[in-house]
Amino acid sequence: MNKYISNNVNRGDKICATLECNGRRLASINGVDFTSIDAVKRALLDLAGHFVGMAVLTVRNCTQGWRDVTALATMRRQVIMPKPLSVNSAPHEGARYLIPWA
Repeated sequence: MNKYISNNVNRGDKICATLECNGRRLASINGVDFTSIDAVKRALLDLAGHFVGMAVLTVRNCTQGWRDVTALATMRRQVIMPKPLSVNSAPHEGARYLIPWA
């Protein structure tokens, strides 16, 4: 395979691209107003939103006749939970307790 072949995208090239994760299509685009392959990939990621796992980005330039397939992995981000509000355990004046067996 020739390693000097570059996948250029010119404005006006017909681009068909998809982003799939776990066999499910997250986003797809068809257009002619892209200036680079990175712009195509950014548009796909913006459409897809947040996902976790291994995804496959497929970009096809129908005008020039090439296809680029790229793997993309994302990791689960740690969720930071807000600190719970401290609750005063003493009953308020006039408060009543609910006794479930009575």
